[in-house]
Formats: sequence, structure tokens, C-alpha cells
Amino acid sequence: MRAVIIDDEDSVRETTRTLVNIYASDIEIVEEANSVASGYEVVSRVMPDLVFLDVEMPDGTGFDLLSKFDDPTFHIIFITGHNAYAIEAFRYSAIDYLLKPLDPEDLINSIGKARQKIDENLNKLKLQTFLTNISQASDSPKKIILSDSESVYLIETSEIIRCQAEGNYTRFFIQGDQEILVSKTLKEYDNLFSSKDFFRAHQSHLINLQHFLRYDKKEGGILVMKNGHTIPVAVRKKDSLFEALKNISWS
Repeated sequence: MRAVIIDDEDSVRETTRTLVNIYASDIEIVEEANSVASGYEVVSRVMPDLVFLDVEMPDGTGFDLLSKFDDPTFHIIFITGHNAYAIEAFRYSAIDYLLKPLDPEDLINSIGKARQKIDENLNKLKLQTFLTNISQASDSPKKIILSDSESVYLIETSEIIRCQAEGNYTRFFIQGDQEILVSKTLKEYDNLFSSKDFFRAHQSHLINLQHFLRYDKKEGGILVMKNGHTIPVAVRKKDSLFEALKNISWS
């Protein structure tokens, strides 16, 4: 696999190159660049399989560079500082990223994904979704990529009614009576949706408050959703539920 490193920091390029040489000797770093302009020239000329791409550079961003390619075929691993909004967009879009300073284990995991034969159309969908998410205002609806054993779905988070834990899986209930079973835990999505209108009402239930209808006091507390689904509320969650309902921005 032929790779290119694009980052304006000499130390980051050196660290990336060193870690790749140590932990992924089958990957050849064919060239490096330190800006959007030089990165575009290098990628266009050498056509690498993999690009380690910095998010912020003096003459623009990694996203500016990507926008210059109508149909990128190379695999991308972003390198970024602690930009919370960008990281959120990466996670929603299932895009690989590495935080500075680089961690060898994270690098190994990202390279492992790059080595796998990944469907080209799925790569394009992930990238398009990411660019859409990152271009929106932070309070705009987000698109999220979900996949089950048979299909890949692009879903607006506003269409998610609730999520339910099923062991190490999470079942999504989507508007239109659609259900998607995803092989990730509910905790992962609780963390991902923490800045949105989602609330962990129970150990096994995460709800979208935009789809909340009413709270019934019977049986210790039951949430009723607009689609008629009923969700138990953990006793310790009642106060934080009412506080969350006060702060929600109703759409």
C-alpha cells in the first residue's frame, strides 16, 4: 500500500512516518506535503492508496483539499487536534481519524481498516456524509451512517425515535416503522448523541426527546413516544429527564 502524509507540522509528519515504519512495514510512505496546495499536487501526481491528512493547515483545510477531487479513490485517515465539532462529524460519518499527539494503537487500528477491502461506494458515501456534516452549523440536524448485516443506511438523526440495547447490539427505531440492528453498544451512541436532543431514560433505552409525547406516572414512570412506544424511566433519571425537557429546543 502506497501512502502520502499531508501535514504542516514537521514533527507530526515525522511521527506518522516513524510509527508507520514500525507498526505497518508493508505500507510505503512515497511522499509528504505540508499544505493544501502541495498536498493536492502530490496526491494528483502519485495517486496513493492511503492519505494521512491534516485537518487544519495555513492555506486551508483537509476538506478544501478533498473538494478539489471529484471522485477520490484513496482511503483517508484524518489527523486532527482536539476539535470537538470535527471529531463529532467524523464519528457520525464513520470516517477514520487520529488525534494529535498520535497514539500507536489508534494508528494500528486505522491502518487495519484501510488494509481491508472496503466497498468503494461505501467510502464515497462516508466521505460525502462527512463533508455534509462538517459544513453544517453545529446545531443543524446531522446525518449518521448505520449498517446492519445486509445494508448501509444514511439516516437523519431527527428521524431516530429511540434506541434500545440488545446485548452488544443496538436496535434503532426510525420514523416510518423502520428498525435497524447495529453491532455497537448503546453506550457508544449515548456518548455520540450527548450534545443532541437524546436522553438515556433507562439502562436499555435512549430516546430522542423531539419524539417525546408525555410522561405517565403509573408503574413508577413511563415515557410515551409520539409513535405510541412506551419506555420505562429509571428512578434516578426522573429529575434529569424533566431538566432535559426544559432545555430542549423544540423543532
